[in-house]
Amino acid sequence: MSAAAATVMGMSQHGDPPQRPPLLTPRQEEFMLRAVPIDDHDPLQHGLGFQARLWAQVSLPYRNPGDVPFWERANGALTLSMQPALLKDKTGKTVVGYPFGVIPRLLLTWMATEAVRTKDRQLFLGPSLSSFLKQLGLARQGGKRGDLTRLRDQVQRLAGSRLTVLDERDLDGRRHSKMESVQVATGWELWLSPTDEQQTLWPSSVTLSTEFYQSILAAPIPINLDHLAALRALRGSGLSIDIYTWLAWRMFNLKKSTLITWQRLAQQFGTDYARTRDFKAQFLKQLRPVTIVYHQAKVQVSGSGLLLSPSPTPIPPKD
Repeated sequence: MSAAAATVMGMSQHGDPPQRPPLLTPRQEEFMLRAVPIDDHDPLQHGLGFQARLWAQVSLPYRNPGDVPFWERANGALTLSMQPALLKDKTGKTVVGYPFGVIPRLLLTWMATEAVRTKDRQLFLGPSLSSFLKQLGLARQGGKRGDLTRLRDQVQRLAGSRLTVLDERDLDGRRHSKMESVQVATGWELWLSPTDEQQTLWPSSVTLSTEFYQSILAAPIPINLDHLAALRALRGSGLSIDIYTWLAWRMFNLKKSTLITWQRLAQQFGTDYARTRDFKAQFLKQLRPVTIVYHQAKVQVSGSGLLLSPSPTPIPPKD
């Protein structure tokens, strides 16, 4: 297995969990320190956010999978399998719940940013999350369709889910398989006012599992929160957020122009489509707002796929 694949879930290349995972790789640390003044400890003030590298390689469901025992997304050698959280409905009946859509993707960004900022597995859904929601244009309101109500629901769906990442590839003429399984969180505590207009998540918290926390710190991707806010304003979907995260990761590491075929893109982003051409049409629709907000990304559309050329990262280093 390559070193890149080995660290997907925070494991070493030899399969042993790192004792003290680095907060950032040397290159990422240099990049962040140049992007943000060294004496400033709040990256949110500079629009600097982070996302775990796993979400640049595989993605969450775009729609609710419903009452099924598991859900899968494949990308080349990697396959993400997700078991749902067990939740209680209004009648007290136990039901399954998968995280899906835009909210859990934004929540994962906040989790990664907070984990990098605080170096702590316990994340408090208080002032930091309020600042994050405000920056991304999410209204702090309750009610059946309010952003806060949906956030509370998706916190429980995401925190209670179990992820299994399977890496299968041919190495030196032999088939090699590696599997890592983690719970997103070991627990959460949510407080809400009974009055919809005054709903608040303070002093609620989510405690990430050690494995998931380590996977974030092993290789966080720097992203621009202003870009995510712009995508929200342009009504960007979960797919557009995934494309943005993927481009941020690729441009951080890209050394030469590379063609990504439509078939490969469909594997990662488009398993809901029976035909590649249907996926291509939807992908191009969601790519447009991404290239508007992240206009520095050099992306050329061709009949064969997307040609990516080395480009500035979403957070340009300061001189």
